[in-house]
Amino acid sequence: MGVCSNVGITPMLILTVFITAFGSSGLVGYDTGIMNLPGGNIKSFTGKYVSGGPGTDFMYALVSAIFVVAGAIGSFSSGVMAEKLGRRNTLLMNNAFAIIGAVITGPCVLAKSPALLYVGRVVSGFNAGITLGVASLYLTEISPRDIRGAVGACHQLALTLGILIAYILTLDAILNTETLWPLAVGLAGVPAAISMFVLPFCPESPRFLFMNKGNEHGARKAFVKLNSKEDVDTFIEELREEMEAAKRRSKFKCGQIFTAKDLRMPVLLACLIQIQQQLSGINAVIAYSSTMLETAGLDKSQIQYCVVGIGAFNVVMTIIALPLLERAGRRQLLLWPSVVLALSLLVLTITVTIAKQNENQPIGRTLGIVSTVFIFIYIGGFAVGLGTIPGLVVSEMFRQEPRAAAYALSQGIQWLSNLLVLISYPDINAAIGGYSFLIFLVVVVACWVVFFLYFPETKNRTFDDVAEELATPHVVLGKHYAKAESTGMQIFTNSNFPYENQYDA
Repeated sequence: MGVCSNVGITPMLILTVFITAFGSSGLVGYDTGIMNLPGGNIKSFTGKYVSGGPGTDFMYALVSAIFVVAGAIGSFSSGVMAEKLGRRNTLLMNNAFAIIGAVITGPCVLAKSPALLYVGRVVSGFNAGITLGVASLYLTEISPRDIRGAVGACHQLALTLGILIAYILTLDAILNTETLWPLAVGLAGVPAAISMFVLPFCPESPRFLFMNKGNEHGARKAFVKLNSKEDVDTFIEELREEMEAAKRRSKFKCGQIFTAKDLRMPVLLACLIQIQQQLSGINAVIAYSSTMLETAGLDKSQIQYCVVGIGAFNVVMTIIALPLLERAGRRQLLLWPSVVLALSLLVLTITVTIAKQNENQPIGRTLGIVSTVFIFIYIGGFAVGLGTIPGLVVSEMFRQEPRAAAYALSQGIQWLSNLLVLISYPDINAAIGGYSFLIFLVVVVACWVVFFLYFPETKNRTFDDVAEELATPHVVLGKHYAKAESTGMQIFTNSNFPYENQYDA
């Protein structure tokens, strides 16, 4: 307990982080991975009851596509919800969508109704979109500054654990049968129900209570429950100074996220980092990993276990990333793991292409093994970098007023990028095989150049400090901006933005 106190960790912080990760973040990963291995049974189910319609491949792809479209709608909506209802209450309400989606999907085979599957996936997708727009924001705002990176990254860790659990439950030996796979989908309602019961006992974000609701007493109580290290009076005083600075600016409106001069660079970086995350090819690896491994020449009977192995490796590398966020900093973990992604994609372009051309030859089998190894290397590089960084740094780049709207926008862009990959990758892979990795490679390299030039370090810096720097864009190159030697609380400062009146009508 002494160690926890030294870093500001309280039992309430542990409970709040756990229930947010378990009941919200983890469900996104679970719902993302749950439709992968049962693909054959889902195609058989839809083909049996949808006669005279599109092919089974299309109907299976539609299961993922509608989930992503609903996710985009949920993310774009999450900013308004987070500002009106609060961060915690939005997640609490969102648990109901998770339960409804699971209840609708669960009996689809018994009811012989593919419609239940599709409607349930829409509701679950909407739930996932809201979660991605709010959960990481909530975790970032409630955490002590010196462990903000690790706490914020618990969102991504839970997401990867959700994917792994989904893969394990849908192995052939467990629930991947013609009648039991919907049970695996329906189990998503269990953690959501537990969260709905526990989350009301967790505090709302102290920042939201003070800045949005003007509730100083509530903010003080929430802060003390969540943070045993930093001084509550200093925290409140700095929030008060930030609020006074905000009053000197005209009231922020969501539409001004696109027009305010001081938000142009952070909005661009926030959206670009989400685009890179998705167009680096990660969801092609997750959603179509079995197809990739088959293309690489792996024996079909072993593919499901390799998929589980990918999920487990993703979890391990995400755990490794947690302490690195506070040691290496955000900028370094954004840049250099992306180099690993680029090199892996280049190697995969070569090995998968040659392996496919020599499927029944020794060289084909050898390169199939090499391809599998580099898929794991790719997953490792992604987990340490683009897996954990975006959700954290997007919330660190904005001051209080535009933060929820900017976060919702960036998450909506992420879902649309996800949809682009899910829709286009199967056809691209069928047409050009291993050369499809080159498309992802180009995106990774192009985004890397932009971030190397313009993305500052955000570790151990106040939100206002980062926002002020990004308000006047300039080339940072390799310069390290982390202000590790900080004293006192210093979470929020009274910054003089160069465009203080940018919200004037």
